[in-house]
Amino acid sequence: MLTRRIALNAGDLNSLMDIEATYHPKADLADIYKLLCQAYYGPSHMGKELAAIRKSLAEELKQKRKIYTPLLQDIGNRKGFYRVSLDLIPYLPEEGAAPVPLSSIPKKLSRTQPSEAQIDYMAFLIQDSCLVMDVDIRSWKATWRRLWPRIEARYKPSEEITEFVVEHVQKAAITKHSKNYKKLYQPHYRILHHKLLKTVFDIEA
Repeated sequence: MLTRRIALNAGDLNSLMDIEATYHPKADLADIYKLLCQAYYGPSHMGKELAAIRKSLAEELKQKRKIYTPLLQDIGNRKGFYRVSLDLIPYLPEEGAAPVPLSSIPKKLSRTQPSEAQIDYMAFLIQDSCLVMDVDIRSWKATWRRLWPRIEARYKPSEEITEFVVEHVQKAAITKHSKNYKKLYQPHYRILHHKLLKTVFDIEA
């Protein structure tokens, strides 16, 4: 597991919001807040117990009906985390094998169920991408206060959605994706740290 939170500067923040706007232009403030929680804390919000991580992953793989793209979304400006589509799991190499070149993966994917070993491996990678420590509420509130002027100016959120997000900030809790986001994009992904991602996929190839 990771021992320290990812440090992101203003340029990093602009980059990840630009990328999100490209892939998910209809994202609202709740979706952006979720993105930032993931950018700073990775997959820790989903729990750190391997069995629970694997169970949740296996259940979602059975339920999903469509290919989710982008296959990879950088949410840390190459120094933090990535959102990894569940549709990449069937292409995971055996544990310890060389990373799979991303360019070798078909441009048009078909629905493929991963092996049990691949689900196990992905669950391990997710767990290893979690932070050892829990979210520090005071630190997260301070981070949000620093980020808020830039976010407010960019998204101009309504008072209602702002209050909803602030309630989550006060508890250092993560939001779910908005109903509109789920309807439009049908997201199915998990969060991996870039160093762990690069042990299984050569993202430069």
